[in-house]
Amino acid sequence: MPRALWLVLIGMLGWAACDQVEPVRFTPEYVVESYQIAGEPLQPVWLTRTLPIEAVYVPDSVRVRGAQVRIALLDEQGLPERWYPYEEHPDSPGYYVPVPLVREARVRPLRTYWLEARMPDGTLLTAETTVPDTFRVLGANLDAVRYQSEVRLELIMTRSEYPGRQAVYIITTEALEPTEENLTPFGRALYEDSTFTLEELRVSGSPILNEANYTELPDGTLRLQLPWLAVLFYGPNRVTISALDDNLYDLIRTQSVQQGGSTLSPGEIPAVLEHVEGGRGVFGSYARVQYTFVVER
Repeated sequence: MPRALWLVLIGMLGWAACDQVEPVRFTPEYVVESYQIAGEPLQPVWLTRTLPIEAVYVPDSVRVRGAQVRIALLDEQGLPERWYPYEEHPDSPGYYVPVPLVREARVRPLRTYWLEARMPDGTLLTAETTVPDTFRVLGANLDAVRYQSEVRLELIMTRSEYPGRQAVYIITTEALEPTEENLTPFGRALYEDSTFTLEELRVSGSPILNEANYTELPDGTLRLQLPWLAVLFYGPNRVTISALDDNLYDLIRTQSVQQGGSTLSPGEIPAVLEHVEGGRGVFGSYARVQYTFVVER
């Protein structure tokens, strides 16, 4: 998941609606960013503040120091079953990690977690996430594929479950040797015709995938084809398929509309959905599987 996910929010603050004469006075807001991963150790929590549109972004100026952070595993009644306290990393202000006694605690699939972050001024930021079920890759049709060949990488995988709805996924492709010489034609076009750096092109992501983007096989497993647009480098690549919780699902689909992913006029574009009380950001979760393959010239 991208670390600078919330910088785009800075530009949305401090402006009045189109029909107002006076601009709205800017009020700083707290921002949380945390992604819990099913079956893996508890993940960190980042706390920052928003800036006015004219401010120069300096990381140290937005990091929230001295907050009190903890995460609870909730029971079936929605009450805390166990608390996991966090502490600020001594070398990274605003970056909070589980204390040593709970650092190896694993995130449980299909369970709900509650975040509490008490800011130095007393503001309480809260959010909750229900973790998608784990799933796994059962096999693939190949380990190496020639770029733009008719045969694409196909993964056979089990289905992730999520309460109340079908699972939704995104695909992320990470180049393990992201050199200029290894750029595919599409990757080179992006590199030469824009300001993207090799590091920024190293990881590429897909839009949200639902049941229209994969095939359900008779035994209930899923077959998913990797699109060539997701491959920007020759050589070894790691593909990650992530099943999203509601918070990430709502964030990504509404953020894509904000960034031009629709035909709506500006007055009809809905706001980005954030399931955070007392601030902004995302406290989300996902389950993931990974597979490494080679793209040949």
